[in-house]
Amino acid sequence: KMDKEKEETMKKTKADKSAPFFKGTKVLSCSHVLMKAGQAVAVCYPQKKTGYKAANSYVNTKRSSESKSLSHEQHKVRPQLHVGMGKKPLEPYNPNAYRNRLPKPTIVMPHKNSSQVVIGDRESDYKRHWITTNSNVYAAHNLAETCTNPGIISENTKRHHFHQNLQISAAFSSQLSFVCIDALS
Repeated sequence: KMDKEKEETMKKTKADKSAPFFKGTKVLSCSHVLMKAGQAVAVCYPQKKTGYKAANSYVNTKRSSESKSLSHEQHKVRPQLHVGMGKKPLEPYNPNAYRNRLPKPTIVMPHKNSSQVVIGDRESDYKRHWITTNSNVYAAHNLAETCTNPGIISENTKRHHFHQNLQISAAFSSQLSFVCIDALS
C-alpha cells in the first residue's frame, strides 16, 4: 500500500513538472522530463548524500565551524574605528577593541612652552607601539613548523631580531621625545 501511494505522488509531480509531450508517460525512472533547446532531458531523482559528502560524515563532524583562520583575523586590514563613529561593524567582544577607543587626532598640537626641537616624529602612527616587551622578546615559535634546515632557521631568526629591533628603537625614540619636551618645559 505504501509503494502505491509513493508511486501516485511521483506520477503527480512528474505530470506537473514535465514538458507537455511527456505528461502522460508511465516511466518512473526519472523525476521529470524537460525540453531544452529541442532536446528531451530527463531529470533524476534527488539523491541522498553518502560517504564523505554526507552532512553527518566523520570528515564533516571534525570540520571547524570557523570560516577564517586565526592568523587571517589577527592580521586583516581594519578601518580606523573609534567611539564616535555612526556605524561600527560588529565584532566579538574584546576589552581592548578599537571601536571602544577615543579617536586619534589627525594633527598633534604642540604643548605650551615646548621647544621646536623634537627627537622623533610625533605625528607618526606606529602600529607596534603598544606591543609589550614580553610579546616582543619572548615570541612563541610555531612548533608545528619545526625545521632542521640551518639556512631557513637563520633567516627566521634574522627576521625575528629585525622586528625586535624595530620595536625597541621605536620605544626608545618616543621616550626621548617626551624627555626632551619635559626637560624644556
